[in-house]
Amino acid sequence: MEHVNTPPSDIPESTVLSVERDGHVAVLWLDRAEKRNAMGTEMWVDLPVIMDALGADPDVRAIVIAARGPAFSVGLDLMEFGPELLGNPPQNVTDRATLLRQIKAMQDTFTSVARNPKPVIAAVHGYCLGAGVDLITACDIRVAADDSIFSVRETRIAMVADVGTLQRLPHIIDPGRVAEV
Repeated sequence: MEHVNTPPSDIPESTVLSVERDGHVAVLWLDRAEKRNAMGTEMWVDLPVIMDALGADPDVRAIVIAARGPAFSVGLDLMEFGPELLGNPPQNVTDRATLLRQIKAMQDTFTSVARNPKPVIAAVHGYCLGAGVDLITACDIRVAADDSIFSVRETRIAMVADVGTLQRLPHIIDPGRVAEV
């Protein structure tokens, strides 16, 4: 296989995601190692755009989602989203509608991975928590290093895992294992 290791030219720029190509395989890196790849606003916006571009690229035959740093992802960036999602529940219809739109947009981000026409492979190492689990459940194949640790942390901070895990995980592993996570 030809080792090119260059980004495709038509992939949008991102400060939290990067793309390299190795032959016909695109490697999409979660590239926020200093925050253990916590998922902030930019990731939620950039991921579907990049996935759509890779899915439309005729030279890409497979996509690997991997992560730089010691963790695949610690999930949602609680420093950014915590006050909004963990604070007092919305008190009026407008605030509830805004929160619903935000959650739907997050769901759509991971659906962009699931609907990609190319095979998408998650290469997991270290911690894969919360939204990290949501992301890998949207992939076609998941490969985990020996040091991988999986957990759906939302339940421990009074949140519902509603951006992919609840819908997809029971189709991937048996109910007993789902309860462990």
